[in-house]
Amino acid sequence: MTPKDLEPPTVLTEWLAAGDRTAEVLADSVVVDRPWWSDQLGEHGLPGELIGDTISRTQLFGLAEAALSSPDDAINLLWNTIAFCHGRRWNENKRRMVAVKTDRRRIGELLQEAAQASREDPAVAFDLLKPDRGSQEIDRLGPTGFTWFLYFAGAGAPEHPSQVLDGKIARTVRRAGWKRFSTSNWNAQDYAAYAELVSRWRVDCGADRNDVIVRGLYSVSPPADADYPWQTWQRETWTSDNWVNGPLSADDLRQIHHWMALIADAYPMSTAAADFARIGPIISKAVGGDLGATPRVRPARGRYPDEESYAYDTRYRAG
Repeated sequence: MTPKDLEPPTVLTEWLAAGDRTAEVLADSVVVDRPWWSDQLGEHGLPGELIGDTISRTQLFGLAEAALSSPDDAINLLWNTIAFCHGRRWNENKRRMVAVKTDRRRIGELLQEAAQASREDPAVAFDLLKPDRGSQEIDRLGPTGFTWFLYFAGAGAPEHPSQVLDGKIARTVRRAGWKRFSTSNWNAQDYAAYAELVSRWRVDCGADRNDVIVRGLYSVSPPADADYPWQTWQRETWTSDNWVNGPLSADDLRQIHHWMALIADAYPMSTAAADFARIGPIISKAVGGDLGATPRVRPARGRYPDEESYAYDTRYRAG
């Protein structure tokens, strides 16, 4: 199933109906360690100052316009965004500061450009901070972090296209039917398709804001080891007590199918071939028939045209 075919999951619509989700999102605030940030930014000679000892979403929205106008203000939005995400935890923030200090002018301009692009073209904004053929531009700041920056660069516009993306949100999207959507490794095209999906679900659900949809996707996310609907083949085929339940991705299933097909093709009379004849169709059903490239598999009990027939000698039959 493609993103354009996906309907909002029932758990999301139920979550939206259970409260004033817009008010909840806009009321978000986080207590931060402002003295630590002041000391570290001064020590590294970097621009920026935290808004206060508590930072709210609406305060961060207020920094957006300046971030679009100045590289140093874009860096300031980044620090406040990271502090909002981490609260009183420092995590890898010293390494992030070192990365920015090492190439401050270029990174400041890059953040400013990404902030500008975030309002019109999520793919361009994403690609600026994580090019398709490279790692992220700022050390220790991957998509889970910088999509928050792109989000706040929208100044709180209800239909701002560049929204937050992390593993929990991605798991909800996968469970809704987008089986090939990664839970961690995204490129600019993935992000653009995700942004379109969020905007469409906002309309379909009658929500006021894109970030309300994102908050819902995060809130209803299944556990990391959840038994996804497309993994029902496990329950159908493996019942032994020592069977370990996945989770297996759709790509894992395709790889299993590929290697089982190779073994069955090479040894058509083996127990592995018999297992493949039974399990192969179930895997195919689990991934919607999308198995990718499959090795040559001979028909059951058949042989290739260039293969000589084999006459079974009854002399070797067990007495």
